[in-house]
Amino acid sequence: MREGTVFEISFYRYAAIVKNLRGVIYWSGEHEQRLKWLLSRFKYRSLGLPPSLASRVSIKRKTLVTLPYPSKEIAEAASVLSRVLGEKEAEALCLASAYISPLMVVGAGLDRFAAAVVDKILTDKELSDRDWKLHMRIADYTVLDLYAWSLESSARALFEGRAEEELKSRREAIVADKKRYWRVASNEGRPLLGYLDPLKAAYDAGLLDELRSLGRDVVAALGIVAALVI
Repeated sequence: MREGTVFEISFYRYAAIVKNLRGVIYWSGEHEQRLKWLLSRFKYRSLGLPPSLASRVSIKRKTLVTLPYPSKEIAEAASVLSRVLGEKEAEALCLASAYISPLMVVGAGLDRFAAAVVDKILTDKELSDRDWKLHMRIADYTVLDLYAWSLESSARALFEGRAEEELKSRREAIVADKKRYWRVASNEGRPLLGYLDPLKAAYDAGLLDELRSLGRDVVAALGIVAALVI
C-alpha cells in the first residue's frame, strides 16, 4: 500500500457518493478531448477520480469526486493486485468495485487491464450520444446486478477453497450478461466494453493467499466490473 493512502471516509459520505456515482474514471493522460466529452455527459450525476488521478486532472467540475478508499482492506487489496495489473490500474479497478460503479477507460484500451479481462463486447457501429448514454446506464446495471453475488462468490473462493468453481460460475454469469448489449454488439470491431474480474487476476498470479490474509472485507474490492472504453 502506498504511503499516505487515504482510506478514511464516514459511512454517510460513502453512501452518498455511491448513490450518485455513475462511473470511476481511468485516464491514460492522452486524448484529453475524450475526457472532456465524457465529463460533458454528466451534468447532475457524479464521476469518481481515483486518488492518483485527481492531481493530474486539471479540468474542474462539480460532478467530479475524488474517491477515498472506503477501508484499509480495499487499499491493501489494490496494492496486492498492482503486482499484476499496475498501480493505477489496480487502484481504479478496486475502487470501481468498492463503489459499485462501472469503469470508464478514457484514452486507452483494455490491454491495460489484460490480466483481469474475462470477456469483451465488440462493436463495429458508430455510437451516437444517445447510444452512449444508454449503454453507460446499462453498464451501471451490469455492475449493480452482479455486485452482491460476485462479492459472495469472492468470499467462497477465498475462504472456502472454491476458487476454480467460482471462477467458472463468474465466466458463465458474464456470458449471460452480455445479452444486454445486443443493440451494439458485433462479432468483430473495436472493444466497447470489457468484463473485468480482479479475482481472476489474483488467481492467475497466485495472490489469493495474500488477499485472504487481509480479512473478509477484502471481497469488496473483488467484484466483477464492467469497463467502458471511451
